[in-house]
Amino acid sequence: MTRSSLRWLLGICVCGAAAAAPAVEDRVAGRFIPADYAAQRIEGLLGERMQANLKGRLLHVDDARLLKGFQQRPGEQAWIGEHAGKFLDGAASAWLYSEDAALRQKMDGIARGLVAAQLADGYLGTYPDDRRWTSWDVWVHKYDLIGLLRYHEITGDAAALAAARRIGDLLAATFGDSPGRRDIITAGEHVGMAATSILEPLVKLYRATGDARYLDLARYIVRSWEQPNGPHILSALRQTGCVFQTANGKAYEMMSNLVGLLELYRVTGETEFLEAPKTAWRDIAAHHLYITGGTSSSEHFIEEGRLPGGEINNVAEGCATFSWLQLTFHLLRLTGEPQYAQEIERTVYNQLLGAQDPANGGLCYFTPLIGKKSPTPGINCCVSSQPRAIAMIPQLAWGAMGEGVAIVLYTPGRAKVGDVEIQSSTAFPEDGRVTLVVRPAAKRRFPLYLRVPSWTDRFEARIGKDTLRGRPGEWLEVRREWTPGDAVEIRMAMSVHFVQGGPDYPGFTAVTRGPQVLALDARDNPGVPYLHRAAITGTRVEKTAAGRYQVAGVAVTRELAEKKLALTLSPFSEARTYRVWLAPKDRLSTAPVSVTAFERESVSRGGSFGYGSMVDERPETWIATARGGRRDSDSFQVQFSEPKTIQRIVYLHGKSFPDGGWFDDVPQAQIQRTRGAAWETVGNFADYAGGPAMKDGQPFEIRLASPVSALALRVIGRPHGFTSCAELQAY
Repeated sequence: MTRSSLRWLLGICVCGAAAAAPAVEDRVAGRFIPADYAAQRIEGLLGERMQANLKGRLLHVDDARLLKGFQQRPGEQAWIGEHAGKFLDGAASAWLYSEDAALRQKMDGIARGLVAAQLADGYLGTYPDDRRWTSWDVWVHKYDLIGLLRYHEITGDAAALAAARRIGDLLAATFGDSPGRRDIITAGEHVGMAATSILEPLVKLYRATGDARYLDLARYIVRSWEQPNGPHILSALRQTGCVFQTANGKAYEMMSNLVGLLELYRVTGETEFLEAPKTAWRDIAAHHLYITGGTSSSEHFIEEGRLPGGEINNVAEGCATFSWLQLTFHLLRLTGEPQYAQEIERTVYNQLLGAQDPANGGLCYFTPLIGKKSPTPGINCCVSSQPRAIAMIPQLAWGAMGEGVAIVLYTPGRAKVGDVEIQSSTAFPEDGRVTLVVRPAAKRRFPLYLRVPSWTDRFEARIGKDTLRGRPGEWLEVRREWTPGDAVEIRMAMSVHFVQGGPDYPGFTAVTRGPQVLALDARDNPGVPYLHRAAITGTRVEKTAAGRYQVAGVAVTRELAEKKLALTLSPFSEARTYRVWLAPKDRLSTAPVSVTAFERESVSRGGSFGYGSMVDERPETWIATARGGRRDSDSFQVQFSEPKTIQRIVYLHGKSFPDGGWFDDVPQAQIQRTRGAAWETVGNFADYAGGPAMKDGQPFEIRLASPVSALALRVIGRPHGFTSCAELQAY
């Protein structure tokens, strides 16, 4: 077994003599072994974003706030304790790559603070004694274990491992299906999936210590899924093959459990633990993945093929982006199959980088395909998860595969894989030309695996006088005797594809070029006042300066006339106020423009559901307040970017269901004149008559006697169970 193989079996890339060795070797060796963090340098776009993650995010995390919930129980909110472990995991990867002294100092302080806050019985949560093992308490211990074990792996710190063992001992003494043990399903949210996702670090704890109790507890967790009150992860995926029909469809927690299952497969070799993650992955990739490589709507997998992309749909939770990348990376390592590498590229270049503010490292909780991004430097689950994903990039780029070297992501930089150095020169993803210089320690024969992207129409690799052509979606194997300094000249077409919008955006079009999804960004299109009223008419996409692209199109002007012009498209990873899905030309209209179109929208209840948006001028899309619980009122609100003068208000009913979807009284229209001001009623929708016989998209209107100036508008009334809205417009 090579040293690199041992590092892969550990599930880590280690650096320096202090790194810890495993007590248990895995039964399953992997096909792809990522290059060590310290043995590479990534430049270009990916390198810049990794630097923004380090300098803008990780080095500015509030240490005191991460530790306060442990030091002064209870914490400020139910899952505040997850952030310390997430930080340690992401910071460990970033430090292995950068060896940044300030980051190491911050990491050391947080690890010491965690260990010091642990109680004598091993408890390291943020809950008071009378609320132990409720809500998100086991979940918090999951991230304690992830962080402490990762810190121990890279530093060899004995105190961190001892603290992790005390957590494991407490969990083993608390949970199980033997007499006197607690049911772990009842100890967490989302049909127990939050609590049982501790499976991943439990297997890692077993690997690090060899203590069979932790493996026994991991096996109990898998058994617990099939209890009557459990999520039935294995059986549901086996029977339906569908993540939407598994448990409650909560994306982040489900994929976290699947990652734990793959860890269990590696240490046991039992194939049933591999099949469920592969089944789920296939379903997600085929039916639940946005064009940008993100997944989930309002944090859940929803019906097959439904991918609403507006801000109101809470698109592609950042935590789900991380766990999707993690799941995909695990499967790539185990199998070496190219479809996993393809989806890693899609997610990294679009959803992951698209959630990050490159200027300051801030991150979005949700990142819509239509609307405005809202990155923040604050602390929440997604802002803590996505730095871990960005710090993973060195593991995703290149490594050993079988007897050879594999290139997964085309990026400028260099890496050493075993005794082979690879130097990469490229302007990718703007350009499809890549030069790889291969330098083995001595002349020898081995294969070089080049990933041929599924999006390219032409891929050629030239070595001397030889030219090899690759097939999209496969590995191109270049097997030859390599002499130090041999160069491989890659030429891949940065093919453009016009993608159809599917059930949620019928007739709409998105544009991709190479690995990148392109977007119509308001900043680059001053001649397009209404992004939702712009259409593509051409088929030729031409590159302009500064990584922008132009295509022939038509847009409605402020004078409500159609004008031919060149639309400027930018990579989704850089867009700020934008549309990915562009309307077909026959959907443009020169009717008066609603001042509410594509402003910021919200509803009075969290957990809203539906397809599309209530401010997209598409009556066939709708949003509804969450079912469950009696409410005196429901409202749908639109916040304007600046004060608007309005005199006509239109509300379109969304959709009626057997258990509700309409107002029981006559709803009112209310405005806010300034931010934070009291809501003022300006009229009633007098012709409104709610009930199950209402037509989808049925309109109701108020005409004011005189114009009013408003910064926000809402419709409010008493719900029949819950309410729905297709459009809320003001003119």
